[in-house]
Amino acid sequence: MPLFQICLIKSPGKPFTLIREINTTRIMKQVFHTLLFLLVYVTGQGQVEYQTDSIHPLFRGPLDGEKIRAIYDTYEAPRPSPRKKSSYNEVILSIFHSRKLYTQTALNNKEHIPELDSFTYKPISRAVVYESAGGSTIYNKKAVPLFDSSSIIVTAYGINPQNKSLYQFRVLRNRTTPVTDWQAIQHFCPVYTYFRKDAAGKDQTVMAYLGEFNAPIGNSLTIEVRNIQIPDTASTISAVWIKRAPAVISVFTANTMQSFITVNKYQWKHDFFKPDGATYYGNTEMKPVKNLLLLQKRFESTENSLFFYLRDKVTTADQVEYNLVRGTDSSGWIAGNFDPNIIWLKDLPPGDHNLLLRYAFQRQTIGSYSFHILAAWYQTTWFKVLLVVGSILALCSLWLLLKTRRQSERLKAQHTQKQLIQAELKSIRSQFNPHFVFNSLSSIQGLITKNDMEGANQYLTDFSTLLRDSLKESQRDFTSLSKEIEMLDHYLKLEQLRFGFTYHIETAPGLNKEAIEVPVLLLQPIIENAVKHGISNQYEKGLLDIGFTQSGVDLVATVRDNGPGFDTAISASGLGLKLTRDRIALLNQTMTGQSIHLDIDSTTTGTTVIFSFKNWLA
Repeated sequence: MPLFQICLIKSPGKPFTLIREINTTRIMKQVFHTLLFLLVYVTGQGQVEYQTDSIHPLFRGPLDGEKIRAIYDTYEAPRPSPRKKSSYNEVILSIFHSRKLYTQTALNNKEHIPELDSFTYKPISRAVVYESAGGSTIYNKKAVPLFDSSSIIVTAYGINPQNKSLYQFRVLRNRTTPVTDWQAIQHFCPVYTYFRKDAAGKDQTVMAYLGEFNAPIGNSLTIEVRNIQIPDTASTISAVWIKRAPAVISVFTANTMQSFITVNKYQWKHDFFKPDGATYYGNTEMKPVKNLLLLQKRFESTENSLFFYLRDKVTTADQVEYNLVRGTDSSGWIAGNFDPNIIWLKDLPPGDHNLLLRYAFQRQTIGSYSFHILAAWYQTTWFKVLLVVGSILALCSLWLLLKTRRQSERLKAQHTQKQLIQAELKSIRSQFNPHFVFNSLSSIQGLITKNDMEGANQYLTDFSTLLRDSLKESQRDFTSLSKEIEMLDHYLKLEQLRFGFTYHIETAPGLNKEAIEVPVLLLQPIIENAVKHGISNQYEKGLLDIGFTQSGVDLVATVRDNGPGFDTAISASGLGLKLTRDRIALLNQTMTGQSIHLDIDSTTTGTTVIFSFKNWLA
């Protein structure tokens, strides 16, 4: 419940305001003034008068209609029917006020305003029913609706300085609470409209000026004037400050533009002229447009530019303010710039929208209109999901394609490199055979020279077997460990016939010689060097040990002799050792996760060569 203050403003040119809303920060001050007023009233120190000391400047001297209409553009002045004969002047109360809002339009002329219901009066007789300047009967509803916080000026036609002692007036808030007690009329001003004569038959040129009044939105003021000789003949007029927000009565789209033009044309004609009056559209038949006013709530994606047709009219478009809310997004309050009773919103996104509406002169009252715009197929969630998924799949496909292409190129390069390496390996192996054949034929020649025909025949037999196996296995890069040991055994038997040394080939228990594969004749050049350069001159004292063991997942092959040893730095350039190292390097390039390492340790008491086959047994 708002608080009100009764006040008297005694400054030239400023009429008093009887009621106004106050801020809560001034409550204590208002309470103090109220208590002071009650104290004066109760103690009987005289009746407090609430009146202005002067008349509003616009009402001094001859009334200038243009100046009055600049501020108070509406004059609620009833036009009487034939005057009732009586012994007293008839009092007609009038209100000057500003009107920014028009509620009675051609599309809204039957609206019921419930705030005015309590101000309905039943006329005493037909003789005292008056008509307003617009032609409608208003004496049965003596209330002026106001929709902003502007003040009103009230005048009393029929009261002049000569008969003022017969009249008193008072002001009521909300028709029940006195704002002022009955008091005498002090001020007068020229009449605004001449339509009443005095007892002598002359036009009345002066009317009573009762004051300027105001009240907060949602309240009313009633001004009563009575003849003290006939108290039950009080004249009454009221002003009601009504809450009002813009309301949407129809929504039009580009598809219903013809209906929009028809409605607008109909309202333009019937708002300012009678249905049969002469206007620009006077000769054009216009059927009722009520069936064209549709409050559509859902719109297609193509209907995203909307015209919201408002119930009331205002004097200028910027007096209507709107705020479009979509979820947590808000456009903020924007003044209208299209038409006084039309809001045009363009290129709206899909989704739920809430259009908030208010008048610039009554911002505390807000109306709303909710609607939904459907999403186009390319704006829907499922399409966006498919688009994202499709984009991801396309990127993945492109990535896989590029990866496959790179891998294919890499494999192709690796294949080419492997072919080159295999060609080099074959080239190296092809160099082993002449080297081996030359040494073997030299050994056979030596046996023949010694006239050891039996040894020479045995040598040739073993040599032919070894040569056959060597030629057969030379087509492969790897052979089983058992086959490799078999070929090494044939070779060592040949060499043993020449030099008479002792050799042993041992395999650690648990090694599956048939399942393990090793490079063909990889150890042969090293074993040949051990025989030729290590134990050949020691004959029966010569000893050669070859062993295959397991160390974790590694296969270890050891070649150990008891020869005099050699300088590894000088002998590293030997053909057999060089070919072996080159072959190991090429093999390591072709294998993934596996590798071969060669270590040589030579002293004066013997030489040990270790082949480490890394991850060979994994």
